[in-house]
Amino acid sequence: MKVKVGLIVFIILGLSYTLFLVFIKDNPTIISQKEAEAIATNLYGGKVLNAKVDQGNNKYQLMLENEKGIYQLSVDSKTKKISNIELVEKKEALLTIEEAQNHIEKELSGQVNQIKQINKEGKPFVEAIVEKNSKHYSIEYDLKKKSIVSNTEINSSVKTSPYISEQKAKEIALEQINGQITNLSTVTTQNGKHYKVTVDDQAEGAHVYVQANTGKVASISWYSEQSQSKPQPKTQPQPSEFENDDDSDDDSDENDDDNIYEDDDHDD
Repeated sequence: MKVKVGLIVFIILGLSYTLFLVFIKDNPTIISQKEAEAIATNLYGGKVLNAKVDQGNNKYQLMLENEKGIYQLSVDSKTKKISNIELVEKKEALLTIEEAQNHIEKELSGQVNQIKQINKEGKPFVEAIVEKNSKHYSIEYDLKKKSIVSNTEINSSVKTSPYISEQKAKEIALEQINGQITNLSTVTTQNGKHYKVTVDDQAEGAHVYVQANTGKVASISWYSEQSQSKPQPKTQPQPSEFENDDDSDDDSDENDDDNIYEDDDHDD
């Protein structure tokens, strides 16, 4: 009796083990989507753009991008094998900035003065300033399509002024002289345009000459209401071009562009 029972148990265990082996062989472990993506990127590099499951075929359909292009492929969720590889979009080498500059100059018959690479909506472009026939143009060039996509003439009227503002000239003058600004005019000398800023401080005052293009103080000319004597300038020695300039504070002319030597002859 015990022998029969032992034999039956042995047969049952043997059948169970056989069925287990058959089940594992016919139904291997199904990999996850992340595992399928890792298999693809480890083999081809790049990154997976999107993935979806094809349940009918037990496969993952992947869209992968690497340095050569964009590929569509399948990864078997059971065998882990890759199949159905298809090149969707081939990548072409982008132009360098130097190559793009040559293309632009050749196409427009002009000279590139400035050029830089930018990314616009994730796509590579260059921006360039081109000079042609004394005019300037703003250019956008697609490095991928190798073509100009925008060409706009730059209006010279919107160019930045080469001179500092009158307000800036006033601030510079007050850094040199304590007092109140009573007048500002412009004068032109052999060294170019200057702002003549008049600063009064009760008993005395000064004309501060500020170079319009650099913002540097060229000269300080002192005058006194109560005395004919003048103290020495607090900054640079007075250049000869300003020696005969008007020492009075009567600068009613807003744009004093006459010869600076013919200004006034008030208090010397």
